[in-house]
Amino acid sequence: MIFIYKFKLLMNKNILITGSSGFLGEELVNYFSKNNKIFALDKEKPIIFDGNLSNINNFVSDIRDKVKLEKIFKNNKIDIIIHCAAEILDEKNPNEVWKTNYNGTKNLLDFAEIYNVSKFIFTSTFSIFEKNYDSPIDEKEPSSAIVDYGKSKYAAENLILSHTFKGDVVIFRCPVVIGRKRLDKLALLFEMVRQKTNIWLIGDGSNKIHFIYSLDLLKAINLSLDLNGKNLFNIGSDNVNSIREVFQKLLNHANSNKKIKTFSKFFGLLALKILNFLSLVSLGPYHQRMLVSNCVLNTERIKKKIKWSPKYTNEQMLIECYDYYLATLKKDKENSSSKKLPNLTIIKLLKIFNF
Repeated sequence: MIFIYKFKLLMNKNILITGSSGFLGEELVNYFSKNNKIFALDKEKPIIFDGNLSNINNFVSDIRDKVKLEKIFKNNKIDIIIHCAAEILDEKNPNEVWKTNYNGTKNLLDFAEIYNVSKFIFTSTFSIFEKNYDSPIDEKEPSSAIVDYGKSKYAAENLILSHTFKGDVVIFRCPVVIGRKRLDKLALLFEMVRQKTNIWLIGDGSNKIHFIYSLDLLKAINLSLDLNGKNLFNIGSDNVNSIREVFQKLLNHANSNKKIKTFSKFFGLLALKILNFLSLVSLGPYHQRMLVSNCVLNTERIKKKIKWSPKYTNEQMLIECYDYYLATLKKDKENSSSKKLPNLTIIKLLKIFNF
């Protein structure tokens, strides 16, 4: 099911988008470049965008590099910053995580203040919550982050809210962001469905994990541009079902006769640790905890404040992405961490041992 979005377009603004070569950054550049001048900033080489190329200016720079960063602000009038750049969850060096996610954010805020930027939008994460939650989490819930990724993003949130920057601020706490062009770990699930293996869950699969579709997030960012002051919002899909229910609907859509099977938590997590150690799957300690926990955000605040509501449920976004995955399977995968296929050796093992 493909929804068509119709909402007011921002026009004639100069927008700096950090992390522009990442999955979400690319979607933001493509969308806002229709009617605005975009400064696409990433530490990696620029990708080929699908938006209005005449409105896109690429800059290769690390947000930790103050000298390069200030040149961009000094030589270009920037009205809005949409800050998506972050050191990824799997980064093994905690110092690098903090340098990017906290220090890099501070650099952007400092220059936003000096060069009179009017709005600062930050994409945060529900990875600041790392325990099992029995009910939806509201914006007042303190962080329970264990890994440095979540700790640094939470620290960045507090920095943004307390900084002397006088412009308007919007922080979005995002759950797992899903989109048609985002493969990475999602492709592992899709290959299990496509190659007709059983899907294995740890525990009974009754836990609920929140997702957000990239188009729904894009809509919220667009609507938030009219907000004044400092704002913090949870965001996510509606009607969140259990992981077992979501995956079963994907299997039904694919007309698969395979089953959802389960490991006990003890043996499942032990097997996952071994597979991760052997690099057969890329699911570290954070992902392992998430797979057996409930983490759903309360989104009432954003719905009331900017009259936003999501169009995609978890099931609908996975089904649309799976169909897109099949349709583009034979095309060359782009050289981006979010678009590369993961190690699929585990699929072969499941088939060999008839799991």
